[in-house]
Amino acid sequence: MSRSFSRLLPILAAWLTYAAAAAPADAPAEQASPIAVIVFLVLFVGGCVAFGVYLWWSSRKGEAKPDTEAP
Repeated sequence: MSRSFSRLLPILAAWLTYAAAAAPADAPAEQASPIAVIVFLVLFVGGCVAFGVYLWWSSRKGEAKPDTEAP
């Protein structure tokens, strides 16, 4: 653990030095279209809901039914 940390410490110090010396980035010229944001949100939320329904359906389908066993 200490070996890997001692190897990463100079790299981390170099990154911090570089980040401190870098000039701040300019603000973006354009903003995102509201329609694109709405489409993304609808697709993302729809995908999350669909995945949840799939998991629910799979767990419901996989349950054993006690009435189907032979005596």
